[in-house]
Amino acid sequence: MWPPISGGDLRNWQNAKALATLGDVLATSVHEPSVSAKLDDNRITALALANAAEAATSPRLAKRQTPIDTRIPQIALSRLLAAARDFRPDTIVVEGIPLFPLLRHLRPLAPTLVLDMHNIESDLARQMMPKKGWLAGLFSKTTRHVRRMRDMELQSLRVVDKVWVCSEQDRDRLRSLSGGRAIADVIPNGVPRFDLIPEQLVDQPEMDKGKPTLLFIGHLNYPPNLEAARRLATQILPRLQAKLGGARLIIAGRSPHRSLADVAALPDVELIANPDDLAELYSRAHLAIVPLVSGGGTRLKILEAMAWGLPVVATRLAAEGLGLVDGVDIDFAETDDELATRAAALCADPGWLQARRLRARETVTRRFGPQAISSAVRASLL
Repeated sequence: MWPPISGGDLRNWQNAKALATLGDVLATSVHEPSVSAKLDDNRITALALANAAEAATSPRLAKRQTPIDTRIPQIALSRLLAAARDFRPDTIVVEGIPLFPLLRHLRPLAPTLVLDMHNIESDLARQMMPKKGWLAGLFSKTTRHVRRMRDMELQSLRVVDKVWVCSEQDRDRLRSLSGGRAIADVIPNGVPRFDLIPEQLVDQPEMDKGKPTLLFIGHLNYPPNLEAARRLATQILPRLQAKLGGARLIIAGRSPHRSLADVAALPDVELIANPDDLAELYSRAHLAIVPLVSGGGTRLKILEAMAWGLPVVATRLAAEGLGLVDGVDIDFAETDDELATRAAALCADPGWLQARRLRARETVTRRFGPQAISSAVRASLL
């Protein structure tokens, strides 16, 4: 998707820019983006392999095996192969197992074939399975999908030369999944839209009588984010209001699910759909709370908030893979009361809040800024 908004799109763009430090890059997409790409890097060329009409009418390259499979038109494969033969790449990077059917076709076309796993998809799907009895779960459609994802991941490992994952935890999961055979390189998720963040930390607005504004940003059609947003609005916000005498919450993100309508109607809750300007939202907020209890990868929303100078209170799962230090870079808590308590403590101490803002910005710039991503890509390929 262009412009890059969601986690996968942002990771693809960060990796393309890192690869461009090594040479020219041809970035292909199976489907034509809804908005024409206006790239700010002349080392990167974008190519859409099929328009909407072609995607709808061309035969599918492979039968769909799982809900995450990308529909790949045959015409897209033909154009991809022709483009690769003309471009003659040294390295081909494929975005995850949703594009699994392409791997065997691309294998002969470059000395190095890389599978970039945004998530260990079989593990993520397993986490999100509904709770059932063991016998019902054993024969459920979801269980079959998890097994198929795992099989595709294992088959992929036999085809590619390298695997990229976004965290040490995912590297450990992949090693366990493969019985110790898989060796992956960690290419961390970088700070989204880093070039739009001011070089100097911007002052926060004054709190109204000590009452902070909280911010939660995420894809609001993604079940883990929906659950977290609802928990934040209905359970954590009231507790924080009781401790501080008041607080406001902004929930913002792409494609809000209709189930958030009742949340948006709550007092002191503002729901912003498909925000055009994240800078304006970050400039209004004092704190980010991220109460995720499921989901994979590493959380771009945490990195972006910290880069803008927002202290973050989150569950450990929400920041898994980021290697952040509790009480120094971030505040970890699990229950609603604990999350509200740690947020209230930050808001009640302006000096501590400012120190945490500075530390958050320094940490993510050093470890997840563009230079860190480029260094990780270079280390993997050179």
